[in-house]
Amino acid sequence: MNRNRIIAGCCVLILIMFISSPSQDRGVRPAPASRPDKADIAMVNRIWEEGVNRSRLMESLSYLTDVIGPRIPGSPAMKKGHDWAVGRFKEFGMVNAAIEPSGEYGPGWQNEYVSVHLTAPAYQPVVAFPVPWTMGTKEKITGQPILAIIGSKADMEKYKGKLKGAIVFTQPPRKTQPVFEPTAKRYSDADLKKLTETPIPIKPKRAGARKTDELKWEDLVEFFRSEDVGVLVESSSGRSDYGTVHVDAYRSAAESDQLIPNQSPRIIMAAEHYARICRIMDFKVPVTLEVEVRNTFYDQDLQGYNVVAEIPGTDKSDELVMLGGHFDSWAGGTGAVDDAAGCSVVMEAMRILKALGVKPRRTIRAAFWTGEEQGFYGSRGYVSRHFGDTDKKSLGQLDLREYDESWRSPLGDSKKLIAKPEYGKISGYFNYDNGSGRIRGIYIQENFQVKPIFEEWMKPLQDLGVATIALQSTEGTDHLPFDYIGIPGFQFIQDPLDYFPNLHHTNQDIYDHCVEEDLIQSAVVMAVFVYQTAMRDEMLPRKPLPLPVEMK
Repeated sequence: MNRNRIIAGCCVLILIMFISSPSQDRGVRPAPASRPDKADIAMVNRIWEEGVNRSRLMESLSYLTDVIGPRIPGSPAMKKGHDWAVGRFKEFGMVNAAIEPSGEYGPGWQNEYVSVHLTAPAYQPVVAFPVPWTMGTKEKITGQPILAIIGSKADMEKYKGKLKGAIVFTQPPRKTQPVFEPTAKRYSDADLKKLTETPIPIKPKRAGARKTDELKWEDLVEFFRSEDVGVLVESSSGRSDYGTVHVDAYRSAAESDQLIPNQSPRIIMAAEHYARICRIMDFKVPVTLEVEVRNTFYDQDLQGYNVVAEIPGTDKSDELVMLGGHFDSWAGGTGAVDDAAGCSVVMEAMRILKALGVKPRRTIRAAFWTGEEQGFYGSRGYVSRHFGDTDKKSLGQLDLREYDESWRSPLGDSKKLIAKPEYGKISGYFNYDNGSGRIRGIYIQENFQVKPIFEEWMKPLQDLGVATIALQSTEGTDHLPFDYIGIPGFQFIQDPLDYFPNLHHTNQDIYDHCVEEDLIQSAVVMAVFVYQTAMRDEMLPRKPLPLPVEMK
């Protein structure tokens, strides 16, 4: 056989074998659809070094809580806080820092003065705080309190015409007990393991029909207003006692979990002080209380407002990554753990990234929300204005009852989602609002597709205690409006510390109960998640929506 023909035949045979052999035998693998997500460990290291060694977080937190104080929406303190936040973002180098309307909210309110004293049969200063959006007393009231427990229309008739100008105790005294469990805790390995278990959610049944004689809270409010009571007094609720006062404007019944402005003067008293006065009255011994409350309503501007600020993106600058917390608070404390802590973490995460000279591919936008405590008014308004809404009643207009009733069907009886142009341009939103405990992981709101992505990002954070991904949804924070319309929205898993019941919505919600090392860790973790989201090739994957999406 000709030598050249033999060589040519061998070459053809080798070529055939090479083409037909499996790719892995040649050391060549098929290209993946996209690059696998890997944590940028070098950047994690830089974020850690900047966040730990040059933190400005507690400085921001102290000014916001100690100087500005409690921040009721629409109040002068809230406006002062907004101006400070815009200035602080600009100081740290952010652009487009602004105060942005979120939709109609209602009148603002601020407490100016409260003084309560037991003067007979023995003197005692009394710990008490006014309930937001209630009136102040007409003057200082001095007199014998009346215990008037009204639970029915018949009770109304019993007290009709007897309460004008009176100090009215509205509840039986609450028995307090020693607390044997630790007041603060961190998640154990078992606790975190339990969070990874995903129960099948069952929608609760609606309550039965209301009894004919049962009162609505609105009826009781109107009765006291028509009787022109001097001041209503309630005992503080919750497990924590020892002079702690839980101050918010909600009632327990679902139908009354809404704001009713211009209520009769109303204060909440420490449970121990309330019970002592009731016991004295049981002895038929004369009791004298002095009560004076001065509150102011602000109704010139009924809009709610959010604060936003940005680090601009580069090649994907029209796409967004968002992070935030709620700026508003209750009035008993200074709104430190709920949620000035979250806002300070967000601001510090932004500061860290800017200080490092990061050039994110996507624009990073921070947001401080208003009216979270009354039902996510700020974040709902923002989402409906920027990203999308339903073909029924606007998300921004739903009252708290309607919003709660949406539960696991957030689009309610809507037939479609009306998406705005920005809807397809936001990759994800990260929220911080569970006290000042350090981040231990993240709730992914049943978004199966983000789990492997976040697992990779968390690998270099495991030594910081960040290792848990909870598939289950979590409620009660400003990530919900994003999640409800299909935008990836997440709340971090945080160590509970003593958030419940000692601090949440109490007079103890102050700077001193924020844990510095936990907040520094949280800002570092927040910065890592936001950076990774801003830099990846694709946006974060989204959950399937149960309804069609129509682009506006």
